Amino acid sequence: MAVNIGSLDKRITFLQYGNTTNDEGFEIDGWTPVATVWAAVKTLQGREYIAAATIQAERTTRFIIRYSKRMKSLLNNKMRVRYDGREFEIKSIINDNEANVTFTIIGEEVNVK
Repeated sequence: MAVNIGSLDKRITFLQYGNTTNDEGFEIDGWTPVATVWAAVKTLQGREYIAAATIQAERTTRFIIRYSKRMKSLLNNKMRVRYDGREFEIKSIINDNEANVTFTIIGEEVNVK
């Protein structure tokens, strides 16, 4: 699958949950950046549904990034993607056509209001 490099025009950051040290030397748990890459970003759907007598919003987004051995070894479904001040839980990671050219990452936005 050929990818138009010009379509990879958004910066996204992959986050991993773990223990880190803050500026004051204290250990804290939280999401820390592990890689920042160029991506194409496409909204797949936006749905609202009623659950437990409240309205819940769901936003699913597709991120397409270049394939690399580093990203292949790094990416997993326990990570998040940060894009434009928002965070997305990774739902799936696909090596498009098993061609080692691009990855498609499907993410669901966290804390949608």
